[in-house]
Amino acid sequence: MKVLVLGAGAVGTVSALKFVKEAMLEKLLIADAVSARASLLAERLKDPRVSAIRLDAGDRAAVAEVIRHTGITIVLNAALPATNIDVMRACLEGGCDYIDLASAGTDADGIPKMDDQFALDAEFKSAGRLALLGMGADPGTTNVYAAYAAKHLLDVVTELRVRDGDNSICQGHDGFLAAFSPWVMIDECLCKAVSYRGGRYHLEEPLTGMEPFNFPELGVLNCYYVDHEESRTLPRFFPDVHTVDFKLCMDEVTVETLRVMKRLGLSRKDRVQVGDQSIAPRDLVVSLLPEPKDLAGRMHGKTCVGTLAKGLKDGKPKAYYIYNVSDHETVFAELGVQATAYQTGIPPVIAARLITQRIWRGTGVLSPEQFDPDPFLQQLAREGMPWRVRDDTPVALSRGVLQQPRKAVAAA
Repeated sequence: MKVLVLGAGAVGTVSALKFVKEAMLEKLLIADAVSARASLLAERLKDPRVSAIRLDAGDRAAVAEVIRHTGITIVLNAALPATNIDVMRACLEGGCDYIDLASAGTDADGIPKMDDQFALDAEFKSAGRLALLGMGADPGTTNVYAAYAAKHLLDVVTELRVRDGDNSICQGHDGFLAAFSPWVMIDECLCKAVSYRGGRYHLEEPLTGMEPFNFPELGVLNCYYVDHEESRTLPRFFPDVHTVDFKLCMDEVTVETLRVMKRLGLSRKDRVQVGDQSIAPRDLVVSLLPEPKDLAGRMHGKTCVGTLAKGLKDGKPKAYYIYNVSDHETVFAELGVQATAYQTGIPPVIAARLITQRIWRGTGVLSPEQFDPDPFLQQLAREGMPWRVRDDTPVALSRGVLQQPRKAVAAA
C-alpha cells in the first residue's frame, strides 16, 4: 500500500499516525500546500517509509504527476472538500484509488455538489478504480452504522437520523471555535440543509429544527439541522426509508455567533475591498480562530457520533442508536490529538486497509453504506473507537415518534 495523504491538518495527522502502524504500508507521502506543515508531520512520525512534499490539492496536474512518479496506490484527500473533483480526476489520470472525508456542500439551488462526484462513476468504472466518498466520522461511520442496522437490527429501515453531540470545552479559549475545519463548519451550518422527508428532498433553513437529544455519556444537548452528506446518499441505497436528516449539537454561543456572522456578511466567500487590500470575510474569520490541530491537549470532554435507525423487526417497530463516544483526554494520551480529529481520521485508514486487502471491493464512485459493515466495524473497535448499540425503542414509543404498525383489516 502506497498512500498519499493530502492535507497535514488535524485529520490528516491522525490518519498519518495510524497509517505508519500498517504492516502493509510501503510508502506514505504527506502533502500540504504549506510545506512546513507536511515536513513537521513527517518528522514527528520518524519512519523511513514517510516523506513530505509541498503540493496544492487543487492543482490537478501536479497531483496526477506525483501519483504517477511515486507509484501511489491510494489517495486520501484530507484537504478542503472544494478540491475533491480535481483530486478525483488526478487519481484517474495517475491510476489509483481515492478516498475523501466530505463533499463541498450544496449549491444555492439545492443541488448537492456531491452529485458532481457521483457523475464520475462511469469514468472510475472504466478505469477499474474505486472512489470512496465521505469516509470520515460523519459522513463515514454514520453511513456504516446505517448499513449495520439494515443487516442486523431491522428488517425494514424507515428512518435514519444522524445525531452528533459534543460537550467539549477548550482550555484558554472562551467563545466560538471549530474542532474540525472552521471553513467547512461555517459552510455546513449556514447553507440550507438537505433533508429527506416523505420520499422527497427538502431544504431546511440554517440553524433551525432545534431538537433536544439524549446522547450517551453526554446527556441532553440541543441539535440543529446542518447540511450533511448522509441526507443525500442514504436515501439512494435504502429503498424503504422515508426520513433522513442530520443534526449537530451546538450551544447558544455557537448558534448566535453563526447567526451574527451571517447577518454581518462575515461568512461570505467572495473577496471584498478593504482599503488597498482584497480579502474574503470568511478567510478573515477563520484566520482569527485556533487551528483544529492546535486544540490537542487543550480540549476536555467527549464527542458522540451516531445514527438513529428506526423501522420494523419481525413486524414490530424498533429504534436503535448506533454510536461511538470518544474522550479528548484519552485520545490525546494515545496519539496527542483531539477527539473530533481522532473520530474522523481513523475510518479512512481502515477503509484503505479493506480496499487494499480486497475485502471491500468495487469500482466506480461509491458511498460507505454500499459495503459490508461487519469487517469495518470489527476493525473500528480494535483501532480505539468502540461502538455500541442503544435500544431506543421504549423511549420512541413513549413519545409517540415510533408508531405501531396498523393491523390489517380484512375486506368485507
